[in-house]
Amino acid sequence: MRILWFTNTPSNAYKEFDYFNYSGGWISSLETLVSETGLYELGICFFYNGKKYQKITKDNVVYYSVPFKYGNAFKRILNRQLARLIDEDSFYFEKTINDFKPDLIHVFGTEMGYGKILLKKSEKVLFHLQGLMEPYSYVFFPPGLNKYKILKKNNLISIFRGMTIYHDYRAFQKRAERELNTIRSWKYFSGRTAWDKNYIGLINPDAHYFHLEESLRKEFFENEWIQPIDIDRNKEIVIGTTINPYAYKGLDLIYKVMYLMTNYKIIWKIFGIKEDDTLKKIICKFLKIQGKNKNITFFGQLCSEHLIKELKTCHFFVHPSYIDNSPNSVCEAMLLGMPVLSSSVGGIKTLIIDQTTGFLFNPYDKYDLAGLLVNLINNYEKAKQVGLNARQVALKRHSPDQIISELNKIYNFIIHDSD
Repeated sequence: MRILWFTNTPSNAYKEFDYFNYSGGWISSLETLVSETGLYELGICFFYNGKKYQKITKDNVVYYSVPFKYGNAFKRILNRQLARLIDEDSFYFEKTINDFKPDLIHVFGTEMGYGKILLKKSEKVLFHLQGLMEPYSYVFFPPGLNKYKILKKNNLISIFRGMTIYHDYRAFQKRAERELNTIRSWKYFSGRTAWDKNYIGLINPDAHYFHLEESLRKEFFENEWIQPIDIDRNKEIVIGTTINPYAYKGLDLIYKVMYLMTNYKIIWKIFGIKEDDTLKKIICKFLKIQGKNKNITFFGQLCSEHLIKELKTCHFFVHPSYIDNSPNSVCEAMLLGMPVLSSSVGGIKTLIIDQTTGFLFNPYDKYDLAGLLVNLINNYEKAKQVGLNARQVALKRHSPDQIISELNKIYNFIIHDSD
Protein backbone atom coordinates (compact mmCIF):
# COMPACT_ATOMS: atom_id res chain seq x y z
CA MET A 1 0.00 0.00 0.00
CA ARG A 2 1.46 3.32 -1.11
CA ILE A 3 0.54 6.25 1.15
CA LEU A 4 1.45 9.86 0.39
CA TRP A 5 1.28 12.35 3.25
CA PHE A 6 0.83 16.09 2.79
CA THR A 7 2.18 17.87 5.86
CA ASN A 8 3.18 21.32 7.13
CA THR A 9 6.74 20.26 8.03
CA PRO A 10 9.44 17.91 6.67
CA SER A 11 8.72 15.58 9.60
CA ASN A 12 11.76 13.35 10.24
CA ALA A 13 13.75 14.94 7.40
CA TYR A 14 13.87 18.34 9.09
CA LYS A 15 17.69 18.40 9.22
CA GLU A 16 17.96 17.68 5.51
CA PHE A 17 15.76 20.70 4.78
CA ASP A 18 17.41 23.05 7.29
CA TYR A 19 14.56 23.28 9.79
CA PHE A 20 16.97 24.16 12.58
CA ASN A 21 14.32 25.25 15.09
CA TYR A 22 12.05 22.25 14.52
CA SER A 23 11.73 20.23 17.72
CA GLY A 24 9.68 17.33 16.40
CA GLY A 25 5.99 16.70 16.87
CA TRP A 26 3.20 14.19 16.63
CA ILE A 27 3.51 13.75 12.85
CA SER A 28 7.20 12.92 13.23
CA SER A 29 6.26 10.41 15.93
CA LEU A 30 3.61 8.88 13.69
CA GLU A 31 6.06 8.66 10.80
CA THR A 32 8.46 6.72 13.01
CA LEU A 33 5.67 4.33 14.04
CA VAL A 34 4.52 3.80 10.46
CA SER A 35 8.07 3.23 9.24
CA GLU A 36 8.69 0.64 11.96
CA THR A 37 5.64 -1.39 10.97
CA GLY A 38 6.69 -1.73 7.34
CA LEU A 39 3.00 -1.84 6.35
CA TYR A 40 3.21 0.97 3.82
CA GLU A 41 5.45 2.57 1.28
CA LEU A 42 5.46 6.12 2.58
CA GLY A 43 5.99 9.43 0.82
CA ILE A 44 5.82 12.88 2.45
CA CYS A 45 5.18 16.11 0.55
CA PHE A 46 5.36 19.59 2.10
CA PHE A 47 5.88 23.28 1.44
CA TYR A 48 9.20 24.70 2.59
CA ASN A 49 11.24 27.89 2.43
CA GLY A 50 13.80 26.64 -0.08
CA LYS A 51 14.13 27.75 -3.69
CA LYS A 52 13.75 24.52 -5.63
CA TYR A 53 11.65 21.39 -5.75
CA GLN A 54 13.51 18.40 -4.30
CA LYS A 55 13.03 14.69 -3.90
CA ILE A 56 15.13 12.73 -1.43
CA THR A 57 14.89 9.30 0.18
CA LYS A 58 15.75 8.67 3.83
CA ASP A 59 15.15 5.45 5.76
CA ASN A 60 12.84 4.15 3.01
CA VAL A 61 10.64 7.29 3.13
CA VAL A 62 10.48 9.53 0.07
CA TYR A 63 10.32 13.28 0.78
CA TYR A 64 9.12 15.90 -1.72
CA SER A 65 9.75 19.56 -0.91
CA VAL A 66 7.72 22.24 -2.70
CA PRO A 67 8.97 25.85 -2.49
CA PHE A 68 6.56 28.62 -1.56
CA LYS A 69 5.99 31.16 -4.34
CA TYR A 70 7.28 34.17 -2.42
CA GLY A 71 8.49 36.26 -5.35
CA ASN A 72 10.77 39.30 -4.93
CA ALA A 73 10.73 41.65 -1.94
CA PHE A 74 8.08 43.93 -3.46
CA LYS A 75 5.79 41.00 -4.26
CA ARG A 76 6.18 39.61 -0.74
CA ILE A 77 5.07 42.92 0.74
CA LEU A 78 2.17 43.12 -1.72
CA ASN A 79 1.09 39.57 -0.88
CA ARG A 80 1.02 40.39 2.83
CA GLN A 81 -0.82 43.67 2.33
CA LEU A 82 -3.48 41.99 0.17
CA ALA A 83 -3.57 38.82 2.31
CA ARG A 84 -2.77 36.67 -0.70
CA LEU A 85 -2.23 32.99 0.05
CA ILE A 86 0.95 31.56 -1.48
CA ASP A 87 0.32 27.86 -0.87
CA GLU A 88 -2.03 27.03 -3.74
CA ASP A 89 0.43 26.23 -6.54
CA SER A 90 -0.41 22.82 -8.00
CA PHE A 91 2.28 22.15 -10.61
CA TYR A 92 4.73 20.40 -8.30
CA PHE A 93 1.97 18.48 -6.54
CA GLU A 94 0.78 16.92 -9.76
CA LYS A 95 4.39 16.03 -10.47
CA THR A 96 4.70 14.48 -7.00
CA ILE A 97 1.52 12.43 -7.34
CA ASN A 98 2.53 11.16 -10.77
CA ASP A 99 5.95 10.19 -9.44
CA PHE A 100 4.83 8.47 -6.22
CA LYS A 101 1.53 6.99 -7.52
CA PRO A 102 -0.19 6.73 -4.11
CA ASP A 103 -3.10 4.44 -3.32
CA LEU A 104 -4.23 7.03 -0.77
CA ILE A 105 -3.31 10.59 0.16
CA HIS A 106 -3.34 11.61 3.83
CA VAL A 107 -3.42 15.38 4.49
CA PHE A 108 -2.49 16.59 7.96
CA GLY A 109 -4.52 19.69 8.74
CA THR A 110 -6.98 21.80 6.80
CA GLU A 111 -4.98 25.02 7.22
CA MET A 112 -2.92 24.83 4.03
CA GLY A 113 -4.02 24.91 0.41
CA TYR A 114 -3.87 21.14 -0.10
CA GLY A 115 -7.64 20.76 -0.22
CA LYS A 116 -7.81 23.14 -3.18
CA ILE A 117 -4.70 21.75 -4.88
CA LEU A 118 -5.86 18.12 -4.77
CA LEU A 119 -9.29 18.67 -6.30
CA LYS A 120 -9.77 16.37 -9.32
CA LYS A 121 -6.37 14.75 -8.70
CA SER A 122 -7.52 11.93 -6.41
CA GLU A 123 -10.67 10.77 -4.66
CA LYS A 124 -8.91 8.74 -1.98
CA VAL A 125 -7.91 11.63 0.28
CA LEU A 126 -8.11 11.67 4.08
CA PHE A 127 -7.88 14.97 5.99
CA HIS A 128 -6.79 14.80 9.61
CA LEU A 129 -8.18 17.73 11.59
CA GLN A 130 -5.80 19.78 13.68
CA GLY A 131 -7.06 23.31 14.31
CA LEU A 132 -10.34 24.62 12.92
CA MET A 133 -9.63 28.03 11.50
CA GLU A 134 -13.15 29.34 10.97
CA PRO A 135 -14.17 29.00 14.65
CA TYR A 136 -10.72 30.21 15.70
CA SER A 137 -11.06 33.38 13.61
CA TYR A 138 -14.00 34.61 15.72
CA VAL A 139 -11.93 34.65 18.93
CA PHE A 140 -8.59 35.56 17.37
CA PHE A 141 -7.99 38.59 19.62
CA PRO A 142 -7.99 38.79 23.42
CA PRO A 143 -10.84 40.66 25.14
CA GLY A 144 -10.49 44.41 24.65
CA LEU A 145 -8.26 44.08 21.59
CA ASN A 146 -9.25 44.12 17.94
CA LYS A 147 -7.47 44.36 14.61
CA TYR A 148 -7.46 48.16 14.62
CA LYS A 149 -6.03 48.49 18.13
CA ILE A 150 -3.43 45.88 17.23
CA LEU A 151 -2.46 47.87 14.13
CA LYS A 152 -2.01 51.08 16.13
CA LYS A 153 0.47 49.42 18.44
CA ASN A 154 2.88 48.61 15.59
CA ASN A 155 5.52 50.87 14.08
CA LEU A 156 5.19 52.26 10.55
CA ILE A 157 7.90 50.02 9.10
CA SER A 158 6.12 46.86 10.27
CA ILE A 159 2.80 48.18 8.92
CA PHE A 160 4.36 49.02 5.55
CA ARG A 161 5.98 45.59 5.28
CA GLY A 162 2.77 43.84 6.33
CA MET A 163 4.56 42.23 9.29
CA THR A 164 1.94 42.76 11.99
CA ILE A 165 -0.60 40.63 13.85
CA TYR A 166 -3.28 42.58 11.96
CA HIS A 167 -1.92 41.28 8.66
CA ASP A 168 -1.61 37.79 10.13
CA TYR A 169 -5.29 37.98 11.05
CA ARG A 170 -6.35 38.94 7.53
CA ALA A 171 -4.44 35.99 6.08
CA PHE A 172 -5.94 33.79 8.82
CA GLN A 173 -9.44 34.82 7.69
CA LYS A 174 -8.60 33.92 4.08
CA ARG A 175 -7.37 30.50 5.15
CA ALA A 176 -10.52 30.04 7.23
CA GLU A 177 -12.70 30.68 4.16
CA ARG A 178 -10.63 28.23 2.16
CA GLU A 179 -10.86 25.65 4.93
CA LEU A 180 -14.67 25.79 4.78
CA ASN A 181 -14.51 25.00 1.07
CA THR A 182 -12.15 22.11 1.79
CA ILE A 183 -14.53 20.60 4.35
CA ARG A 184 -17.50 21.00 2.00
CA SER A 185 -15.61 19.50 -0.95
CA TRP A 186 -14.09 16.35 0.53
CA LYS A 187 -15.48 13.17 2.02
CA TYR A 188 -13.06 11.61 4.51
CA PHE A 189 -11.95 13.27 7.76
CA SER A 190 -10.34 12.06 10.95
CA GLY A 191 -10.05 13.75 14.32
CA ARG A 192 -10.15 13.00 18.03
CA THR A 193 -12.60 15.33 19.76
CA ALA A 194 -16.38 15.62 19.93
CA TRP A 195 -15.96 19.25 18.93
CA ASP A 196 -14.25 18.60 15.59
CA LYS A 197 -16.58 15.67 14.86
CA ASN A 198 -19.66 17.83 15.42
CA TYR A 199 -18.16 20.64 13.36
CA ILE A 200 -17.57 18.36 10.37
CA GLY A 201 -21.13 17.02 10.66
CA LEU A 202 -22.46 20.58 10.68
CA ILE A 203 -20.49 21.85 7.68
CA ASN A 204 -20.60 18.65 5.60
CA PRO A 205 -23.37 16.21 6.63
CA ASP A 206 -22.25 13.77 3.93
CA ALA A 207 -18.68 13.50 5.24
CA HIS A 208 -17.31 10.29 6.76
CA TYR A 209 -15.59 10.97 10.10
CA PHE A 210 -13.07 8.59 11.71
CA HIS A 211 -11.77 8.80 15.26
CA LEU A 212 -7.97 8.75 15.29
CA GLU A 213 -5.74 9.63 18.24
CA GLU A 214 -2.41 11.34 17.72
CA SER A 215 1.01 9.86 18.41
CA LEU A 216 3.07 11.72 20.99
CA ARG A 217 6.84 12.00 21.22
CA LYS A 218 8.39 8.90 22.77
CA GLU A 219 10.31 10.93 25.37
CA PHE A 220 7.00 11.77 27.06
CA PHE A 221 6.23 8.06 27.44
CA GLU A 222 9.67 7.42 28.90
CA ASN A 223 9.50 10.17 31.55
CA GLU A 224 7.20 10.75 34.50
CA TRP A 225 6.58 13.94 36.46
CA ILE A 226 6.94 13.94 40.23
CA GLN A 227 6.34 16.84 42.58
CA PRO A 228 9.50 18.98 42.26
CA ILE A 229 9.54 20.64 45.72
CA ASP A 230 7.09 21.18 48.55
CA ILE A 231 4.30 23.58 47.68
CA ASP A 232 3.59 26.46 50.03
CA ARG A 233 2.26 29.97 49.50
CA ASN A 234 5.45 31.31 51.09
CA LYS A 235 7.67 29.40 48.66
CA GLU A 236 8.08 29.59 44.90
CA ILE A 237 5.24 27.96 42.99
CA VAL A 238 6.22 27.15 39.40
CA ILE A 239 3.73 26.99 36.54
CA GLY A 240 4.48 25.82 33.00
CA THR A 241 2.65 26.71 29.77
CA THR A 242 3.39 25.63 26.20
CA ILE A 243 1.70 27.82 23.58
CA ASN A 244 2.33 29.24 20.12
CA PRO A 245 2.64 33.01 19.54
CA TYR A 246 -0.99 33.51 18.47
CA ALA A 247 -3.17 36.15 20.14
CA TYR A 248 -5.92 33.65 20.95
CA LYS A 249 -3.56 31.42 22.96
CA GLY A 250 -4.18 33.46 26.12
CA LEU A 251 -0.79 35.05 26.86
CA ASP A 252 -2.62 38.10 28.20
CA LEU A 253 -4.51 35.88 30.66
CA ILE A 254 -1.21 34.78 32.21
CA TYR A 255 -0.25 38.38 32.95
CA LYS A 256 -3.71 39.10 34.37
CA VAL A 257 -3.58 36.07 36.67
CA MET A 258 -0.08 36.99 37.84
CA TYR A 259 -1.42 40.42 38.83
CA LEU A 260 -4.18 38.81 40.92
CA MET A 261 -1.77 36.45 42.69
CA THR A 262 0.72 38.94 44.08
CA ASN A 263 0.39 37.29 47.52
CA TYR A 264 1.98 34.16 46.06
CA LYS A 265 5.51 33.68 44.77
CA ILE A 266 4.49 32.52 41.30
CA ILE A 267 7.14 31.69 38.71
CA TRP A 268 5.61 31.19 35.25
CA LYS A 269 7.61 29.45 32.51
CA ILE A 270 6.29 29.93 28.97
CA PHE A 271 7.51 27.58 26.27
CA GLY A 272 6.97 28.24 22.55
CA ILE A 273 7.23 32.04 22.72
CA LYS A 274 10.43 34.09 22.84
CA GLU A 275 11.06 37.11 25.05
CA ASP A 276 11.33 39.40 22.00
CA ASP A 277 8.29 38.01 20.17
CA THR A 278 5.98 40.61 18.64
CA LEU A 279 2.93 39.18 20.38
CA LYS A 280 4.57 39.50 23.78
CA LYS A 281 5.45 43.14 23.10
CA ILE A 282 1.91 43.93 21.90
CA ILE A 283 0.30 42.28 24.93
CA CYS A 284 2.55 44.20 27.31
CA LYS A 285 1.68 47.47 25.57
CA PHE A 286 -2.02 46.64 25.72
CA LEU A 287 -1.86 45.79 29.43
CA LYS A 288 0.44 48.79 30.10
CA ILE A 289 3.16 46.59 31.52
CA GLN A 290 6.51 48.35 31.64
CA GLY A 291 9.80 46.57 31.96
CA LYS A 292 10.43 42.87 32.22
CA ASN A 293 8.46 40.77 34.69
CA LYS A 294 11.20 38.77 36.38
CA ASN A 295 8.67 36.10 37.41
CA ILE A 296 7.69 35.28 33.81
CA THR A 297 10.34 33.56 31.69
CA PHE A 298 10.03 32.93 27.94
CA PHE A 299 11.93 29.93 26.58
CA GLY A 300 10.96 29.82 22.91
CA GLN A 301 10.81 26.39 21.27
CA LEU A 302 12.65 23.62 23.08
CA CYS A 303 13.57 20.10 22.07
CA SER A 304 11.55 17.42 23.85
CA GLU A 305 14.41 16.56 26.25
CA HIS A 306 14.89 20.17 27.37
CA LEU A 307 11.14 20.80 27.56
CA ILE A 308 10.56 17.76 29.77
CA LYS A 309 13.42 18.83 32.03
CA GLU A 310 11.77 22.24 32.52
CA LEU A 311 8.26 20.82 32.96
CA LYS A 312 9.55 18.62 35.76
CA THR A 313 10.36 21.79 37.72
CA CYS A 314 6.71 22.93 37.54
CA HIS A 315 3.96 22.32 40.07
CA PHE A 316 1.19 22.88 37.51
CA PHE A 317 0.68 22.96 33.75
CA VAL A 318 -1.76 25.65 32.60
CA HIS A 319 -3.30 25.94 29.13
CA PRO A 320 -4.93 29.40 28.88
CA SER A 321 -6.09 29.33 25.24
CA TYR A 322 -9.36 31.03 24.22
CA ILE A 323 -10.01 28.38 21.56
CA ASP A 324 -8.41 25.03 20.75
CA ASN A 325 -9.28 21.67 19.30
CA SER A 326 -6.75 19.11 20.51
CA PRO A 327 -3.50 20.72 21.74
CA ASN A 328 -0.74 18.16 22.06
CA SER A 329 0.93 20.33 24.71
CA VAL A 330 -1.96 19.41 27.03
CA CYS A 331 -1.74 15.73 26.05
CA GLU A 332 2.02 15.66 26.67
CA ALA A 333 1.62 17.23 30.10
CA MET A 334 -1.09 14.67 30.93
CA LEU A 335 1.18 11.87 29.71
CA LEU A 336 3.91 13.05 32.09
CA GLY A 337 1.35 12.95 34.91
CA MET A 338 1.29 16.68 35.69
CA PRO A 339 -1.68 18.46 37.30
CA VAL A 340 -3.16 20.14 34.21
CA LEU A 341 -5.44 23.18 34.26
CA SER A 342 -7.05 24.22 30.98
CA SER A 343 -9.69 26.56 29.67
CA SER A 344 -12.88 24.68 28.84
CA VAL A 345 -13.01 25.42 25.11
CA GLY A 346 -13.33 23.57 21.80
CA GLY A 347 -12.17 19.98 22.00
CA ILE A 348 -10.54 20.27 25.43
CA LYS A 349 -13.57 18.71 27.12
CA THR A 350 -12.87 15.50 25.18
CA LEU A 351 -9.27 15.45 26.39
CA ILE A 352 -9.91 16.32 30.04
CA ILE A 353 -12.59 15.14 32.44
CA ASP A 354 -12.91 17.94 35.00
CA GLN A 355 -11.69 17.04 38.48
CA THR A 356 -10.76 13.54 37.28
CA THR A 357 -7.98 13.85 34.70
CA GLY A 358 -7.48 17.61 34.90
CA PHE A 359 -9.11 20.83 35.92
CA LEU A 360 -11.19 23.09 33.67
CA PHE A 361 -11.78 26.82 34.09
CA ASN A 362 -13.93 29.33 32.25
CA PRO A 363 -12.21 30.80 29.20
CA TYR A 364 -11.18 34.48 29.48
CA ASP A 365 -11.85 34.34 33.24
CA LYS A 366 -8.79 35.47 35.18
CA TYR A 367 -10.65 35.11 38.47
CA ASP A 368 -11.68 31.53 37.79
CA LEU A 369 -8.14 30.48 36.87
CA ALA A 370 -6.51 32.35 39.74
CA GLY A 371 -9.08 31.00 42.20
CA LEU A 372 -8.60 27.47 40.91
CA LEU A 373 -4.84 27.77 41.37
CA VAL A 374 -5.29 28.95 44.96
CA ASN A 375 -7.68 26.08 45.65
CA LEU A 376 -5.24 23.50 44.28
CA ILE A 377 -2.27 25.02 46.08
CA ASN A 378 -4.23 24.40 49.27
CA ASN A 379 -5.31 20.92 48.11
CA TYR A 380 -2.20 19.77 46.32
CA GLU A 381 -2.62 16.08 47.10
CA LYS A 382 -5.81 16.14 45.03
CA ALA A 383 -3.98 17.90 42.21
CA LYS A 384 -1.28 15.22 42.22
CA GLN A 385 -3.81 12.38 42.20
CA VAL A 386 -5.60 13.89 39.23
CA GLY A 387 -2.23 14.11 37.48
CA LEU A 388 -1.67 10.39 38.11
CA ASN A 389 -5.12 9.67 36.69
CA ALA A 390 -4.29 11.73 33.62
CA ARG A 391 -1.12 9.74 32.96
CA GLN A 392 -2.97 6.42 33.03
CA VAL A 393 -5.60 7.71 30.61
CA ALA A 394 -2.98 9.25 28.32
CA LEU A 395 -0.90 6.07 28.18
CA LYS A 396 -3.93 4.22 26.82
CA ARG A 397 -5.18 7.03 24.62
CA HIS A 398 -1.85 7.52 22.85
CA SER A 399 -0.86 3.84 22.73
CA PRO A 400 1.30 3.40 19.60
CA ASP A 401 -0.13 -0.06 18.87
CA GLN A 402 -3.71 1.21 19.10
CA ILE A 403 -3.01 4.22 16.89
CA ILE A 404 -1.37 2.09 14.18
CA SER A 405 -4.27 -0.38 14.33
CA GLU A 406 -6.87 2.38 13.91
CA LEU A 407 -4.87 4.08 11.16
CA ASN A 408 -4.62 0.81 9.23
CA LYS A 409 -8.38 0.25 9.51
CA ILE A 410 -9.06 3.76 8.21
CA TYR A 411 -6.66 3.43 5.28
CA ASN A 412 -8.13 0.08 4.26
CA PHE A 413 -11.70 1.33 4.56
CA ILE A 414 -11.06 4.34 2.32
CA ILE A 415 -9.10 2.40 -0.29
CA HIS A 416 -11.82 -0.24 -0.58
CA ASP A 417 -14.77 2.16 -0.23
CA SER A 418 -16.67 2.13 -3.54
CA ASP A 419 -19.32 4.66 -2.49
